[in-house]
Amino acid sequence: MTKISIIIPTRDRTNLLKKTLLFLKKNNSFYQEIIIVDSSKKKSFDINSKNIKTLTIKANHIFSKPSTSLQRNIGLKKVSKFSDFVMFLDDDVKFEKDALEKMKSFITKNSDFAGYGFNLIIKNQNLSNILKINNLFNFFQLYSNKPGKVAKSGWHSKAINLKKKTLVEWLPTQAVIYKISNIKNIFFFLGFGKYSYLEDLEFSYRVKKTGKLVILNTAKYSSDNSVDRNLFNFGKKEIINRYIFLKKNNLSVSKFLIMCCFICLRNFLKSFVNHNFFLRLCGNLLGLYKISKI
Repeated sequence: MTKISIIIPTRDRTNLLKKTLLFLKKNNSFYQEIIIVDSSKKKSFDINSKNIKTLTIKANHIFSKPSTSLQRNIGLKKVSKFSDFVMFLDDDVKFEKDALEKMKSFITKNSDFAGYGFNLIIKNQNLSNILKINNLFNFFQLYSNKPGKVAKSGWHSKAINLKKKTLVEWLPTQAVIYKISNIKNIFFFLGFGKYSYLEDLEFSYRVKKTGKLVILNTAKYSSDNSVDRNLFNFGKKEIINRYIFLKKNNLSVSKFLIMCCFICLRNFLKSFVNHNFFLRLCGNLLGLYKISKI
């Protein structure tokens, strides 16, 4: 029997969390425990309150400091020793009705993977169009024109709206399952800050060294993925965190810097249409200055 523990990091999104828990309640044969790691400013919701008490499954509600990486690490340390797999789940994920059933069936029949990703469906976006980049980028390994790949520059390609089961080099943490035996002593990197931009890339890329990662196309979900970002800080993080990931994995600094130039140029051109991209560009430039001092 496949035993799965679910870890849900959350912060100030009680209504979304309740909807997720109520969906899981209807699918309680999928997992053996839920671990909520909550960094909300106000502790207005507790798993043991009356309106959620009927989950009929072990549920642990833990409060922590804000940081998705820290919260997931706390959850990992609380996972039952009887679990075979751990699932990381964002509080705003909306699964298709049979997604969990299809994933569990696939895992039961294919237990040799290190990580199993659900298929993110984004309407009005065509993956082939997203990956239709200049062949020059792909040839010089600045960016990959295949889904779920990591280029020598450190930039990773999206894997969404997949039509078939796909082997990948990284997995997003919105909805993903890892075999516990493959992630022993692997925790999320805490050096990316509270927002933890690229924490899923950094974590899954390390797990990939222990076994294959796959996205099951028939196990579908959607996500609002709404994050209130300060675009100046995000621009800085998208350079600094990418550089940290690059150095940790001995990728190409020269290819990284070339891609940074393209990113800065893109944000500069977009700033004529949307002034917010100017803030992101300023953050990019500060990020480049910061890494020059490392």
